[in-house]
Amino acid sequence: MLFSKNKNLKNFSSGNNITLIKGGREYFTVLENLIDEAKESIHLHSYIFTTDKIGAKIIDALKKSAKNGVAVFVLVDTVGSFDLSSEVAEDMRKSGIHFRFFSPLLSREGFHFGRRLHQKVIVIDSNKAMVGGINIADRYLGSKQKKAWFDFAVLAEGDIAREINDICASIWEKKFTKKHWHQENKIKRTHQLAKLSKSLIENSLVRVRENDWARRKSGISRSYKYVFKNAENYITIIGAYFLPSRALRKLIKKASGRGVKISVILSQESDEKVFKLAMNHLYGWFIRHNIKIYEYKPSVVHAKAAVSDDIWTTIGSHDLNFLSTYGLVEMNVEVLNKEFALNFKKELDEIIKKDCVRISVQSIGRKWITERIVEWFAYHVMRVSFWILTFLTVKEE
Repeated sequence: MLFSKNKNLKNFSSGNNITLIKGGREYFTVLENLIDEAKESIHLHSYIFTTDKIGAKIIDALKKSAKNGVAVFVLVDTVGSFDLSSEVAEDMRKSGIHFRFFSPLLSREGFHFGRRLHQKVIVIDSNKAMVGGINIADRYLGSKQKKAWFDFAVLAEGDIAREINDICASIWEKKFTKKHWHQENKIKRTHQLAKLSKSLIENSLVRVRENDWARRKSGISRSYKYVFKNAENYITIIGAYFLPSRALRKLIKKASGRGVKISVILSQESDEKVFKLAMNHLYGWFIRHNIKIYEYKPSVVHAKAAVSDDIWTTIGSHDLNFLSTYGLVEMNVEVLNKEFALNFKKELDEIIKKDCVRISVQSIGRKWITERIVEWFAYHVMRVSFWILTFLTVKEE
């Protein structure tokens, strides 16, 4: 069974309450409630933060918290939140919010484009944290006329929230030393490991995983590699920008070859047209190796999550592609719990059944040669672009 040995349970903690949060109105209702209930501190990180309807509403909630004496820290990415004006940023600062843009494109050190803040996190009073793939913009909320972009998040209450708070604080303060939280809980974790594997099915074991290649962090990537190497029954993935590297595709191929049933849910409609064409180029390879590809029809898929063998679930901001692995600051929450995994698998199975179409060999075979050439070209354009962006990644911030 996955993670059945103590040595594979490093950095997991027990005693946390974990709740699956769906994107759209459910997510933003929880987000507003979290901000409203804060008493001491808020850390909010987002790649995209707009000033449209939902963005303005969240800003007002943050201002209210700051006015009530809560220490509010908001960090958004310079590129992703390019539309957020300096006037709005200054207004937040005047309202008592500690606000800044992550990694400005131009600084005294030069021009910076790589290493973007891609994680989407909020931590309240160091005891509640929500981690997912959902940005703050109307398209993630949806409306009566248009369905919200499809995504998930995890609401965590307990020790794991304190760890996430320390990570957010270290990024805000530009300090990247070993977390004090880990030092405090080293003895506690050692004691837990002796009994974790015995209660794995009954209890929720949780850990936060980061990818930040410039800071030598690749926890999310290591987890995916471990699961592809050790899964016995199935792996179901839902991805926004699914373009796994050749090395990762080898692991996927081996997993499928030993009988693991692999399914991938992708978007029929995409906000990134070139990326969509690049993903289409790999459809034939996946189908040849018995990987089932499904396209979600109702709206854009923006989720980044996976579940395996009725025990392991990961949800967060990390996409399975080269850029997300090496060029972006990412965060996922991993959950080892049978009930949570079964419920999430059921959710994805329902999506496949009701809202998806399966990609077949026949549908690929009906493509014109010009379509295939365009998809091949898009795939290689994306590969080269990823390499360039990764090369531009810097350690400042």
